[in-house]
Amino acid sequence: MIIISVAHQKGGVGKTTLALNLAYCLSKDLKVAITDTDLQGSISDISPFLKDIDLIPLSKIQNGTRLSYDIVIIDTPPYLTDKLQEIFLMSDFVLIPTKAGYLDALAVRGTIALFDQAKKKKPSLKAGVVLNMLTRTNLNDEVKEILDQYTLPILKTTINQRVSYARSPMTAGVFNSDDDKAKTEMVDLSMEIFSLLP
Repeated sequence: MIIISVAHQKGGVGKTTLALNLAYCLSKDLKVAITDTDLQGSISDISPFLKDIDLIPLSKIQNGTRLSYDIVIIDTPPYLTDKLQEIFLMSDFVLIPTKAGYLDALAVRGTIALFDQAKKKKPSLKAGVVLNMLTRTNLNDEVKEILDQYTLPILKTTINQRVSYARSPMTAGVFNSDDDKAKTEMVDLSMEIFSLLP
């Protein structure tokens, strides 16, 4: 079972939407579950609309229960907590979405610091930063310079700002839309994550 956590200490970077669509993308070929550790409970609130993915509590992973899933995606809170370190140590891959704004790029540092601590305890842990909610105008050279300073890879796949993503929590993901570009982005993202796993 592979565990992918989606984390960033800053809210509003699209973690939950990304976690959901990644789960839907992978559920086409694999048995997938999602875990909602955010106190806001966004995924828990839409659980009646989930299709082909199961919502499971974090405790099922914590207590070592043998689960029949190929992939579990963990959606994390929009702030740094002690729990995040514990979640990273359970994970195989940490996906860190960030918008391409100056302050968003700077805020990645706290999450990367927590990842680095976890990696010392679990050397096999992998991670990548994905540029999320991109528009044509917001990826400037200043932001690129900040991101290039980080120790983690910036994924080649980028996720653009699209109406289909905004609607996706209520429509069982972008794969139930006619937005082929969004579908391609999610497939590319999942393939790139798997290429970085051991």
